[in-house]
Amino acid sequence: MTKEVTMEEGVPWKKITLEVAERMIAAAQRWASNAGVPCCVTIVDKAGAVVALERMDGCGFPGIATNAAIGKAYTAAQACVSNYLLSKMLDPRYIGEIPGSYYIGLMTQLNCRINLIPGGEPIRDDELNVIGGVGCGGPPDAVGEISDMTVCQVAISSLYE
Repeated sequence: MTKEVTMEEGVPWKKITLEVAERMIAAAQRWASNAGVPCCVTIVDKAGAVVALERMDGCGFPGIATNAAIGKAYTAAQACVSNYLLSKMLDPRYIGEIPGSYYIGLMTQLNCRINLIPGGEPIRDDELNVIGGVGCGGPPDAVGEISDMTVCQVAISSLYE
């Protein structure tokens, strides 16, 4: 039987707790606020269940941003890879001859919960096992200084502070 490790002990965490999720969201919101980009951040556990979700005041299209953040976090946790990498699979060269085959078909799976838009990152423990996912909706879906991917990366980096 493995002992659960907590952040208070100063050693790596083994699962996403509410405390871990709130710490990640606080860091992400601090960065987004300083960048002037209100957003919604969601943290899920390894099963894809929402542990914590917060939407900042002023987040554009709040219903869409909230659902996008949930879907991005869920997808990152289940696929064990960044949504940015998954989005590259939507390249028309990989779609296939049959409509719905290959990666396009993935988007209709699991009640359309799969979200291949960049802005979701898996959360890994000290042994690189995926223990959850973080998703962000609201900022631009892109790679760059201000994007939902950056918000997710800030959330993850808060675990190492």
